[in-house]
Amino acid sequence: MDNKKNNKSVYDNYENLTKFIYQELSWLPLYIKKDGKVIANADNNSEKYILDSLKIMKLKTKDLKNKKIFNIGTGRESRFFASHGAEVTHIDIGPESVSELKNWTKKNKAKINTSQKDILNADIGENKFDIIFLSGIYQHIRYPALALVKFMNALKKNGLMYMGFYRSGEFKYFIVDAVRYILPLNCMSKVRDINSILFTFGEHDHYQSSRVMDDFFVPRKHNFHPNDVIFDIKLLGGAVYHFDNDFRDYDHKGHSYFSIGGDRIYITKKSNKITNLNKIKNKLKTLVGKNQIFGIKYKEPIINENIELLKRIKTYFDTGFVSEINLISLCIGLYQFTRPFEFENSYYFQQTKKKDRHNLLNLYLKNFIKNFSIKR
Repeated sequence: MDNKKNNKSVYDNYENLTKFIYQELSWLPLYIKKDGKVIANADNNSEKYILDSLKIMKLKTKDLKNKKIFNIGTGRESRFFASHGAEVTHIDIGPESVSELKNWTKKNKAKINTSQKDILNADIGENKFDIIFLSGIYQHIRYPALALVKFMNALKKNGLMYMGFYRSGEFKYFIVDAVRYILPLNCMSKVRDINSILFTFGEHDHYQSSRVMDDFFVPRKHNFHPNDVIFDIKLLGGAVYHFDNDFRDYDHKGHSYFSIGGDRIYITKKSNKITNLNKIKNKLKTLVGKNQIFGIKYKEPIINENIELLKRIKTYFDTGFVSEINLISLCIGLYQFTRPFEFENSYYFQQTKKKDRHNLLNLYLKNFIKNFSIKR
């Protein structure tokens, strides 16, 4: 069977591939194994970021009692809210996370109604929830803006919604989109094994392994400019409650983990407005995100040169002049530029802090072409 056709057909199978990655290869096995435990170098401590969000919302944990809350995901956040007396409605596309949450709910006599659903096929009601909490969700929905219509309709007047999203213009997502551009889906198993051998002592159920599987292979990874997110929010009758006001198109020069801000937004609704999707669908701006390689007009010649080098590498691989093992190694190395497990101990990441990121990337890509392609 033609690999490209097979590759495309699997990628197009959004629901099954999303379930497979998140339920079997990525976050769920890790969090079931270490539920409630802080994982080193990880952002799995849901209590911390929920408390940070509640502070911005001007709420205390005691204020959660009897609040009606909607949540999507692995169930970690739902457990936190229910533990503080909230009435939680939870959905997730994967059956295992729903099953785990049902068991926890029964054991702890909590108020959680959980079900396996794709948000685009779910009816979540109107003017129903005091809080909607979405961390790491919006960017992976098949058509995010269609879900946003449902979220805004389901939020009560004066309710609050937290939504994190993948920010367009962020260097780490330039790297991720570079990998997704040159690396075929049928390399997934080998990527998982090689990355685990190199960086996680051969352990698959590890934070770094989960992150690689997520970033490299999840079928939908949308990146949005905050202007587009805010446009859709206002179109749907919402208002910005809190935002850091970073509206730059891109910034790849920062030396910290985040090279740019503006990826978290808090939303409220000032009326009981219900939006008819059919009337505004063509106006929505976050139906699809921006590709970080081809969707941004970069001014810097070095960035555009690096994009051309990525095109060459893809051509060499597609025509058999770069081996699969070398391409996989290149991609795992690229990830070290921006998302190593231990930032302080990663040679690649530390070098990006000392030198210009794209100049170092340029050297890396040129050396790869020079030394690891059959035709040089």
